[in-house]
Amino acid sequence: MATLAFNGVKFSQIQAVIWDKDGTLADTVEYWRLVGHQRVRRLDAQIPGVGVPLQAAFGLTDSTLEPGGLLAVGSRYENEIAAAAYIAEQGKDWRTALALAQEVFRQVEQECPGIKTIPIRTGGKEILSQLQQAGCKQAILSADLSVNVTAFVQHNQLEDWLDYYTGIDVGPTKPDPEPLYQTCTALGLAPAQVVMVGDSPVDLEMARRAGCAGAIGVSWGFHPAQGLTSLADAVITDWSQIQVLG
Repeated sequence: MATLAFNGVKFSQIQAVIWDKDGTLADTVEYWRLVGHQRVRRLDAQIPGVGVPLQAAFGLTDSTLEPGGLLAVGSRYENEIAAAAYIAEQGKDWRTALALAQEVFRQVEQECPGIKTIPIRTGGKEILSQLQQAGCKQAILSADLSVNVTAFVQHNQLEDWLDYYTGIDVGPTKPDPEPLYQTCTALGLAPAQVVMVGDSPVDLEMARRAGCAGAIGVSWGFHPAQGLTSLADAVITDWSQIQVLG
C-alpha cells in the first residue's frame, strides 16, 4: 500500500497500478501504422473496394495513425470485425468474410513480428521497480492479444515486477469495465484500491466506469494530452511525474 502522486495529484492507500501496454509502456504507434497499411493492402487485393473505407475506419493516413481510429483504440477482435463487415458489404457471406479477415490479420502479423520485440519505454523499468519497492502490485491490461503481451513482458524481462498481465482475446474490451474487474480479481483487489494508467480515452473511461481510485493519462502515446484531460484525474508527460510519497 502506498501514497502515489501523478503530476502532483495524490492518491492514498493504493495497492496496485494497472498499466496499458501499447502507447503507455511501449511505443508502438509506428508499428501499428505499418501493420494497418499491410492489412488494408492485402484485403483490398483480394476484395477490391474494401481498401479506402477500411483505411478510414482504421484511422490510417500515409504518414500518421489517427488517435480516434480503430487501430488506436480497438482490440484485435474489434478490428477483425470491422474488416469483415467491409468484406461482407462487397457480397461475401459473414462466415467467409470473418474467416478472410482473420486469416489476413494472421498473415500480416507473421510477416511483421516486431510487436514481440518492442522495448519498454526508457525509464519504464525504473518506475516499475520503484512501485514494487513501495509495496504496490502491478499488472498490464492491454487490448492486444495475450500472446503479444506475454512476448512483450518476456522480451523486456518484466516478470519480476508484474503480478499479472493479460490481453483481450475475446469478449468485452475497453472501455467496458469487465476486463479491469477481471484483472483486479486476479490481483485480489477491488478497483477502488488501484489506479489505471493509459494513453487512451478508453483506458480512462474503463477506469472510471470500474470505480478505480485514479485514472491516469500519459501524453506520449496515441493520444495527445488535450484528448485525455476530460477523463483523467491527472495527465503525465514524463515518468518523473510519477512519485512514491510513502
